Amino acid sequence: MKEKIVKVGRLSVLLVIRQMWVTICNLYLLIREPFLTVRKIKAKRDKSQALILGLIFVSPALVYIVARIATDIWWYRKILPSVGPMFELTSLIEVLVLGYVCYWVYQVISKNHVRDFRERV
Repeated sequence: MKEKIVKVGRLSVLLVIRQMWVTICNLYLLIREPFLTVRKIKAKRDKSQALILGLIFVSPALVYIVARIATDIWWYRKILPSVGPMFELTSLIEVLVLGYVCYWVYQVISKNHVRDFRERV
């Protein structure tokens, strides 16, 4: 039984390392070649990478909102209606990043450039 747990543990570590490496490569390539990167993820039907990248782009706003609610309840015993400049800055950055990614996802989905990039994907 112990051998199976060790084997599953090793495979899990290798899987995490692989996913981290692919995620870092995809983040880098999203900056350099966003169309080809999104197209590659779509062509491979790699749902795990799509989910990981989506969570990476959404997580800063979610973490800030949860932290804001928790600190408001902790300090003031209620959620304050004013959000302040940090919320506005976080929202602006989040909208810009999501807009960038959504634009390239739209380009891949709406325009079928199969002939142009078949050999590179």
